[in-house]
Amino acid sequence: MPPAAPFTRQSPRTLAALALLLIAVFSATGWGLWNSYTTREARFRHQVEAGLNAVNELQVSSVAMWRARRVAEAGMLSDDATLADATASWLSGRHPAEELALRERLRSLVERLQYSNAWLVNPQGRLLLAAHGARRGELPVAEQQALARALEMAVPAVVGLRSDQGMGYPFYSVLAPLFDAQGKALGAIWLVMNANTTLFPLLQTWPTSSQSAESLLVQREGDGMQVLSPLRHRSDPPLSLRVSPKGAKDPVAAQLIQGVRGTLQGLDYRNRQVTATVGAIPESDWLIVSKVDSAEALSDSEQREGLAVLLIASLALLLTGSLVLLWLRSAWQRERALKHDLQEHMLWLDAAQMAAAIGYYAYDTATQRYDISPTAAEIYGFADRTSVSREDWLAAVHPQDRDWVWDYTGQALKERRALRMQHRIVRVSDQQTRWIEVLGDFMQDASDTATRIVGTMQDITERKLTEERLEHYRQELEAQVRLDPLTQVANRLALDEALAQEWARAQRAHTPVALLMIDIDLFKSFNDHHGHVAGDQCLRRVAQALIQSTGRAGDLVARYGGEEFAVLLPGTDEEQARVVGERLRQAVRELGLEHLSGADGHPITISVGAASVWPHTQPAPGATQPSGLELANELVHRADTALYAAKAQGRDRVASWLPGMGQSTLFDLAPPTTLQ
Repeated sequence: MPPAAPFTRQSPRTLAALALLLIAVFSATGWGLWNSYTTREARFRHQVEAGLNAVNELQVSSVAMWRARRVAEAGMLSDDATLADATASWLSGRHPAEELALRERLRSLVERLQYSNAWLVNPQGRLLLAAHGARRGELPVAEQQALARALEMAVPAVVGLRSDQGMGYPFYSVLAPLFDAQGKALGAIWLVMNANTTLFPLLQTWPTSSQSAESLLVQREGDGMQVLSPLRHRSDPPLSLRVSPKGAKDPVAAQLIQGVRGTLQGLDYRNRQVTATVGAIPESDWLIVSKVDSAEALSDSEQREGLAVLLIASLALLLTGSLVLLWLRSAWQRERALKHDLQEHMLWLDAAQMAAAIGYYAYDTATQRYDISPTAAEIYGFADRTSVSREDWLAAVHPQDRDWVWDYTGQALKERRALRMQHRIVRVSDQQTRWIEVLGDFMQDASDTATRIVGTMQDITERKLTEERLEHYRQELEAQVRLDPLTQVANRLALDEALAQEWARAQRAHTPVALLMIDIDLFKSFNDHHGHVAGDQCLRRVAQALIQSTGRAGDLVARYGGEEFAVLLPGTDEEQARVVGERLRQAVRELGLEHLSGADGHPITISVGAASVWPHTQPAPGATQPSGLELANELVHRADTALYAAKAQGRDRVASWLPGMGQSTLFDLAPPTTLQ
């Protein structure tokens, strides 16, 4: 055995170089961990912003559809020749019976379409008739200007969200102009909506139970900004918060005034750091700002990443102590300390990879084996193994993904392109299904032959779950937008969409589309006598009876407004629609809901108006089939006209639309029937 080498003391220059080398290694590793920390935080922040964007887009869509529906309803009033004729007749004679009919029509707008009030005004802006109350006088200045525009352009004019002492609540109004058969202006219908009950609730729908999440409806006002909706965290009433460029202490508000859109970071009106997303309402000067406190949104991420920072600080202290020992110990102690430091660094790197859930692997094409890091072994559940065969590796891949993973890897190897794939595995240790992301690249020898695949893998199960939850929240929001909250049947939005879809299907198959308009007879007196609770229960009972009696899977029952329902019947002609209407009428009568408001009680009944349209089988040269919106307007008009006829004949009956009631050239008619 040769003698041991004599001990030699290291020079100060060598020790200093060694210390500098260790410091450089630590700094590089710390920078790598910090970069990993910032990358993960940025990824989590992106997920938060994506969730905010999804909520903002749904709320923007809801508000935009709310505005469009109000304008469309006003347009239908302007196009209603029956209403215009009745108005002209009353203006010429002021007959009490005609006035009563007009008031009833205004009242039906309020009860069916959820308007706060409706007035008939003359061309000079004087209030003539009201749905509720006897308010007289003239239109406010803003509505006067809108009336002038509506009469000049012959289209409905909108007055934006505002408040008025005469109303007592923030409101949004539309003026629908009326003209007689000769085109002379008769006046307009002034429709007023209470924003507290119809608009602002659309901003309160959030998929999470966040304590700080809030959506604001904002409007540009000159070179400043006005918040239209109520604040969640302050008691300011709607329309009371205005911000000017000079007084914009709120950085988020200042960015909005400067025209910044998309995702914002800054302090809100509470002086709290928030993450916000801004979306513009189409065809308006409204914006929706969806925001959440950054501290709340990122609290989980900061807690996890704080552990990594603490680990770095602990290792820094350990390294400092090791450096001190290097200057005080002998050569053999320094050598031992260096080995110990190296082991510590390897453990540290493994711990960092475990914290980031990222492991590395290397596949040797000659031996067909995978060399894996401890983190990769933990991800796959291979216990303490550092090398596995190709067969064991593939056996851990989920059976449904195994074939395409093998094909994709083989194709990438053949084409010498980088690996980028996400797939499922069944963890060997506990048989849990996990999602992983695999990245890799190829190493070649001198003959340009791929010899190894080297890359990383990361457990992305939590990220996948977050994406699935966001998708679930989005679907829930869409379902809530299309469901009537009281009766749990479809609402107007769902009906309009279904009409467009069924009309497209009818055009392809050359089949009819039918619609039943249903109104509960004398419901107002029932509601006044029995109370709103009983009235709501009556609406729910009637809605369930209609659903149970429609019979076919493709039929759609929707609440049209107030006590009025609509039933869409695809592939149904006029006679078949009448049979269905009679079945629904009998089903409601058999509910036995007593109406005790009169001298003698009688059961709750319904009146039904039926209409059916066919697509043109041979359109005229140059003509096109009507759109889904045109179908909705025409079909609702026909069914509503038939419903009025059923009411006029004594209620509790079914009436069909007749060509003489106002035929349109947009559609072919089913064989003529007799209105009964």
